[in-house]
Amino acid sequence: MSLIKKIGILFLFVPAAVLAAGLFGMIHDQISYSVSNEYFTKFKFVQFRLLDPNVPARVRAAEVGFLASWWMGVPLGFLCGSAGLVQRSSAFMWRALMWSLLVIVIFTLTIALVGLGIGWVRTETIDLAGYRGWYTPHDLKDLRRFLCAGYMHNAAYLGGILSIPVAWLFNFAFRLYTPKSI
Repeated sequence: MSLIKKIGILFLFVPAAVLAAGLFGMIHDQISYSVSNEYFTKFKFVQFRLLDPNVPARVRAAEVGFLASWWMGVPLGFLCGSAGLVQRSSAFMWRALMWSLLVIVIFTLTIALVGLGIGWVRTETIDLAGYRGWYTPHDLKDLRRFLCAGYMHNAAYLGGILSIPVAWLFNFAFRLYTPKSI
């Protein structure tokens, strides 16, 4: 019976992970919009067809963030959520998974900010030949900030992927350091 409850919790966790991923994207894109509004006005808004000037740019940036990241919650929900199966009970599993969402978000945001920092260092001098695979509009006012926002976005996806083993480690530690019963 406990395994059936745990599997039910896993399937409840996936929508929670989708929501967390979407909210993460919204927050992330508010930060990256502050780094480079051109990354959005000349790239992301066009890419996501969010060109209505009557909608404030920050609202559109939040929408881009949600649309670009909610789907990561599906694989993360299943891959990180399955780590919760190691818990002693369904109650412990739910508690561990809810905490692991916070761990995943903080970890991923940290990696995104590290990416921003790496971008800032790497773009101190810019050789465009090194960015041939990157979309860089010709009329940018601040190429460095645009590239830094790109570094941050790429690093966030890397952080999401790396958060899977982090969630597993968290769940093993949670099991190891929690009492045997609630």
